[in-house]
Amino acid sequence: MSNEFWDFTLLDTGFFRSGQPFHAGEGGYSRVNSCFPPSMNTLQGAIRSTLAAARGWQPGRNWPEELGDANNLGVLSLKGPFLIMEGTPIFPAPLNLLIKELPENNSEIKPDIDTTFLVPGKKYSCDLGSEVFLPQKKEELDGAHLPKNLYITPNGYKSIAKMESPHKHDLYFHDHLWCLEPRIGLKLSSETRTAEDHNLYRISHIRPRKGLKIRVIVEGLAADWPKPKQQIVPLGGEGRLAALEVTPTTENHFEVMFPSVPKLKAKNKKIRYTITLITPAYGSEETLEKLTLKGPAAPGSCISACIGKPQFYGGWDLKNRKPRPLRPFLPPGSTWFLEADESEKKNIERLHGSQIGKEKSAYGYGQILIGTWEVD
Repeated sequence: MSNEFWDFTLLDTGFFRSGQPFHAGEGGYSRVNSCFPPSMNTLQGAIRSTLAAARGWQPGRNWPEELGDANNLGVLSLKGPFLIMEGTPIFPAPLNLLIKELPENNSEIKPDIDTTFLVPGKKYSCDLGSEVFLPQKKEELDGAHLPKNLYITPNGYKSIAKMESPHKHDLYFHDHLWCLEPRIGLKLSSETRTAEDHNLYRISHIRPRKGLKIRVIVEGLAADWPKPKQQIVPLGGEGRLAALEVTPTTENHFEVMFPSVPKLKAKNKKIRYTITLITPAYGSEETLEKLTLKGPAAPGSCISACIGKPQFYGGWDLKNRKPRPLRPFLPPGSTWFLEADESEKKNIERLHGSQIGKEKSAYGYGQILIGTWEVD
């Protein structure tokens, strides 16, 4: 079985549809924004179509059984998507990190920031229960807020895992990774080649900065599978194209891609640790509700959490030629605070880089990293 890095580089702009409606009067939006990075629902289609084409498949012919069907990936197992900036992997910032831009900043490239962290606070009685530990600032920092579209290098993640401030060179705001380009579109009739009524739309495309790639780790494919002949592949909406680079890797690719597990120290025979999503978590409404309120299945008990707003992904149903129904996902960066007995140390360390939830785990959903937390 092979293990490969599939790196996609947008050749121009890209459009990856979010859950916003396109119809006038729905949602109250002035334009439809593109989600970025694209969801695995989008990327798995590009990967499987490319692999099938390498075996001679064309639309209308028999689809290779090894690549599954509309509801499963067959022998494939995917991890990601991850962003790669100038060869360095970067991950969404944990939602227990708060930042404050410093006004005396003189850098036009990387802003100077101050940071603090959220930790479980005092007990409160609220709609979640009678004894709930809501997050509060570990150290006071006026003006601190949750970062939006902030990405962290593995070195920066090591610092955050120990609740230490990352160096500014380990931080990437989305302005340093991509920009938004508004576009106006008009649907044309395929018969008359004239504009159709009520089909004017306004959207935002993603234009990546130089050096930005989207990576998916592809596992499970037979070693003798023909290598993709296509170096340029369709990706996303509007027929946009991306350059594809496939690099064989080893089973130890974790050391290349991800930060190492932090040292877990026991205090009063208890280990306090965090679980942070680096890819969206998928599941039924019941599963996501359980994750939100009780935390993932892990050693010890969940004390508190910093959970982001659900993200909605659908994707395109190539077989039926229509959008897939939107499903909610817990966003990357969502963080749980847990406390376990010191005897569970090795079991906790094994969680680093694993996945929570069993539903569609082959799609890479629910991948996590371990950190630590402590209250002064």
